[in-house]
Amino acid sequence: MLDMLKKAANASAVAAYLILIVVPLWLALDRLIWVSGFDVGNWFNSLNENYVSQDVVAFTVKQAILSTITTLSIGIPIAWQLGRYKWPLQSLIKSILTMPFVMPSIVAAIGFLNLMDILDLRGNSDTWFTILIIAHAWFNLSLVIRFCEPVLSTLDPRLEEQIRLLPSGKTLMGRVRHFWGPIMAPSIIAAACMTFVFSFTSFALVKLITLGENTIESMMASIGSSAGIEGYRISTNEIILGGSIIQFSVLLTSLWLMSWLAQKRQSLLPKASEKVVKTHNPYGWVVVGPAILFSLSPLIAVILKSLRIQERKKDIAVEYWSFDGWRYAFKETSSLTSGWEALTNSLSYAFITLAIALPLGWLLAQTIKDLEKKSPTLARIVDVATMLPFAVSSVMIGLGVTIGMIKINPQFFYDFWFTPVLAHVMITTPFVVRIILPALRSIEPAYDECGMVLGMSPIKRLFYLKIPILSGSIIIAATFTIAMSMGEFGASWVVTRNSEWTTLPIMIDSVRDPYNPVTNTASNAVAAVLMLISIILFTWAEKFRPKRDGGMF
Repeated sequence: MLDMLKKAANASAVAAYLILIVVPLWLALDRLIWVSGFDVGNWFNSLNENYVSQDVVAFTVKQAILSTITTLSIGIPIAWQLGRYKWPLQSLIKSILTMPFVMPSIVAAIGFLNLMDILDLRGNSDTWFTILIIAHAWFNLSLVIRFCEPVLSTLDPRLEEQIRLLPSGKTLMGRVRHFWGPIMAPSIIAAACMTFVFSFTSFALVKLITLGENTIESMMASIGSSAGIEGYRISTNEIILGGSIIQFSVLLTSLWLMSWLAQKRQSLLPKASEKVVKTHNPYGWVVVGPAILFSLSPLIAVILKSLRIQERKKDIAVEYWSFDGWRYAFKETSSLTSGWEALTNSLSYAFITLAIALPLGWLLAQTIKDLEKKSPTLARIVDVATMLPFAVSSVMIGLGVTIGMIKINPQFFYDFWFTPVLAHVMITTPFVVRIILPALRSIEPAYDECGMVLGMSPIKRLFYLKIPILSGSIIIAATFTIAMSMGEFGASWVVTRNSEWTTLPIMIDSVRDPYNPVTNTASNAVAAVLMLISIILFTWAEKFRPKRDGGMF
């Protein structure tokens, strides 16, 4: 009886996942094909023939490759310093350097726009592309640290001592080629793959920093409102179909490579305590000091700009400290949603998303773990299926929900307050699975067997054994779900921009006006609120990260 209930729960989890995640994407694809026709050649040709999408693919690939190279160039020396040397306040330093990754992309974009204003670069379009690459490096820097630092900080130093005795290890270049290169390559390439994925699907940073240039992601978002309408702008549907196929193929290949490399990580190498591995390096601050400043600068700029108003009086630029931006942001007017309402919406969506994504992700992770014993092939299929949203950008997920709902009932989309939650659940559930699944695998079967010997029912074993053991991972999954939902911009921008369901990221974008000093300051005030919430959640989650996870997300 219990086995039947367990199988029913597992089957229900997979079915719910398919309904919430696969069905909207399938409905959207079906709608787009129905409107534009099934001509794959036209889909791809439209990308080059239409002025909206010309050169978009080349620009997307170019900026993603350069962003990845820049991120690795900055991140590897920092990861080396953190992994091989001792630092005062090491946990704080690592938290500061890895915090950018959990920052909402809209906050990062606003921060770099502020830095461009401070450096007087906003009016120089020749610098926009360079700033975009630097912003991507800032955002993805923590990936290099998280992937590489654990390997460096636990690698037995005797291995390096042994390679120094060999002819090939006499020189620094020899050790890099024959020792450090092979050991670090899987972690570095895995970090590069993830950096490439996030740069390839960049939306907020591209939208706000590089005016006039588009990635596939931002291009699909800008024209998505006219997609799925019969007889109207057919080329728009073809462009989205062609762009989404290219994007899906690139992302899926990158994620498959990263997944394969994860199995090649050097987990079998002799490990040692960090106290043994790490030594003192008084000159390391030359690397770590600027890195800390680099990580904090955009965030500090958001705080400062939320309190600083710059305007022109009688052709003279006047700048002064003021709370007018905060008052404007959190005061409801006939034309502006109050910051309090946007905060309430964001929190509501975040907790509803949590109530769905956390149990759904747990059940999916448990299903995969159960299937690994009985049917490894089926377990891999379900495991890969849970990663599907990773290969679909947030904007495409938003379009999937929007177009899918329109196909079901257009009025239902505009009247259904719950709609943004669907997009948030689609984005956050895979992260819950990825956090919970390794924790479930790490539980020793002996614990469950002891509970059975003591006569504990499955419910008691769940609450008295499994949940306490997994409490740290559950808290981390819950915290990341809330943070990701509150900071989600791409999907929310597509789903909510024509509605009254304003969230904090949407309000930041809608209020921002570089030519209006008060509204520009107000957008920074809202960004500061979202940033502080993200910092609090990130700091809270770090306390519960198991030591065995090293620096990984």
